[in-house]
This record gives sequence, C-alpha cells and structure tokens, in this order.
Amino acid sequence: MHFSAAQDLTTRALQQVGRVIQPQNTMAVLAGIQLQAENGRLLLSATDLSSHIAAEIPCDVQEPGSVVLPGSTLTELIQRLPTATFDLTSDPNTGRSTIRYGRNKAIINGYGQELLPTFPMLEDTQARLELPTGTLGTLSRQLLFAVSREDSRPILKGVYVKLGTGRLVFVSTDGTRLSHSWLPIPDYRGPQKEVVLPHKFFSEGARLNQNNPVTLTLGTGLVELTAPGTTFTTRLLEGQFPDYDRVIPQEFIAECRVSIADLRGSLERVNLLAAKDHSTPVAVHLEDGTIDLSTQTADIGQAQETVEAQTHGQALDILFNPTYILDALKALEGDEALLQFSGIQSPAKIMDAEGAQYFHVLLPLRQMI
Repeated sequence: MHFSAAQDLTTRALQQVGRVIQPQNTMAVLAGIQLQAENGRLLLSATDLSSHIAAEIPCDVQEPGSVVLPGSTLTELIQRLPTATFDLTSDPNTGRSTIRYGRNKAIINGYGQELLPTFPMLEDTQARLELPTGTLGTLSRQLLFAVSREDSRPILKGVYVKLGTGRLVFVSTDGTRLSHSWLPIPDYRGPQKEVVLPHKFFSEGARLNQNNPVTLTLGTGLVELTAPGTTFTTRLLEGQFPDYDRVIPQEFIAECRVSIADLRGSLERVNLLAAKDHSTPVAVHLEDGTIDLSTQTADIGQAQETVEAQTHGQALDILFNPTYILDALKALEGDEALLQFSGIQSPAKIMDAEGAQYFHVLLPLRQMI
C-alpha cells in the first residue's frame, strides 16, 4: 500500500475513529486503526466489537491496500507532523509502515496481514430519519446522567427509544430517577419501532451531530448514524425496558415556579456540606412564596437557604438527594423551572416552566412519617 494524504484531514479522521478503541482489549488488533486506500480515498476504521466507526478522506493512492496500525501511536505521530502532507508506504506481509514527511521518516510496526474483525453492516433498513444539527448534544445532556451505571440491569445502561407517527420519544432511568424527552417528526411515515440504544451512541453521536445534521437508521439489531464523511454503527441492547409510564406522576398536591439560576446556586452551596457524605439528603420545605433548603452533617456542619418562588398547593416537607436535583436542573434550557410534587413519598416532576419537550422524574428519599 502506498498513498499520500493531508496531515490535518488525517488527524481529524484518526481522532474520530480512535474514540471507539477501548483501553483494554481481548484482541491486540482491536487497539489498532485500519487504513484502506483505494480509488482516491482513504477509509479509516476502528471497532470494539460492539461498535464500529469509519471515516473517509480523499488521498492520492499510488498502490491500493490495507493495514492495521496501533491507533494511539499513529494518531499522535500524524498530529505532530510539521508538514502539510505525508506519504505512507506499507509492507503487505509484515504491516511495517514507513511514514515520510519532508526529509524525515518514521517507521511503525503494524499487525502484519491481520485486519480488524468484520463488523456486521446494516443490511436492512427498518426506519430512517434526519436529525437537525445539535439534536444529539441536547439529548445527551438531558438523558445520559439518568442512565444506570450498575451492571445488575444492563438494559438500564441504555436509552429507550420509541419511534411512531409524529413523535420520537427517548427515556432513560436508573431506577430512582427518569428523564423523558421527545422530538416532533411530522414527516415520518415509516414503521413504529421500540429499541434501546447504548449510551455511547449519544456521546459519540453528539460529536458527529455538533456541526452537521445526521441520518439515523434503525435495522435488525443495529443502529447507524451517518454524518458527512463518517459512519458510526453500534449494536442495540437486548432486553425488556421497564414500563416507565406508571412512575410518571399525573396528579400533584403542590408545585412551584422558580428561577433555575437561584435554585441551582442555593443547592450548590448547600451541597458543599451534603456532598461530603453521599447519604446526606437535602430537606426541602415548600410554603407560600418560598422554598427552604437545609442539610446538616455531624462532622461538617449545617447549611440553610431560602429561595423565592411562586408556589401553589399544600405546604410540604420532603427529602431529596441534592445532586440528583442539580443534575435535573442542568438539563433544563429556560430561565425558570416548574417543580411538581405528588407527595412526600411519591415522585416529583421537574421541567422547564414554559413546558418544553423534556421533563425529569425524581423519587424522594424515604423518611419516617
């Protein structure tokens, strides 16, 4: 194999595909990035066996071929080249590759004739739709903090997606909190689908979707995300996602409308004490025109703050994990939040006061009554 390519384009492509490589791999070749040069293009790809990412850039191909080179070494070398272009020649038998730049050269030992394991491609298309620029970044901020980190229920480590006529619904939960968001898709006429996407689909997709619209394609067992020059494919999670509708409260005994900045500031200061001990709750007292927040720990001390708010309904005292409330507030986009309470032992609902397409449901901490 022999080709010449631009240093800046290759660096960006290497950084894109290298994100799928895991720090530890069961197969040595999975730490590599595959380069395939043919027909005036260079295709770069990497996989961790559950996901696959490929990026394509133009190049000058003198001799077509493929090679797998150590991903981190190759990326760091190309990134540091002082020239605008470089020339790469690879021995097809040993994988040993020579990179020439100006009067200089570097030699990287590849994986011989071994290529990356074949990743299944999307052969059938069950649903396809376009997502505007920035959509997956917003969804990542709204959903990923509520995804479970525990291995005991693997299905909760993903995001449930329901695709139907006119609406695309997303739900994440770890069993104690739940995030729900939806997008209007008025032009979609395809089949209804229910799938669970791995959380890395959103984190990787947010990067691809940051400056460009993307195409989302669902198939059997796979989901594909396509941006200009890049394709990300990952396996869907298998299993039954819990019936989340039953935990979303529909009736409320109290609610308040409050400045997000004011409430966040107070919670962050109160949380300075509570955060030292993850079992320390924040006590929320709601009454006419105010929200009182307080916490105390035996070793550190106590904090108490009052935030002005528009309140309706019953006065109540309720305990929450302060970090969980802060996570929910950070996902909101407006200036004011609407907090709705269904009882001191029942879920609360947090959303933008202007009724956006996102809300968060949070269980209070158990308390003696």
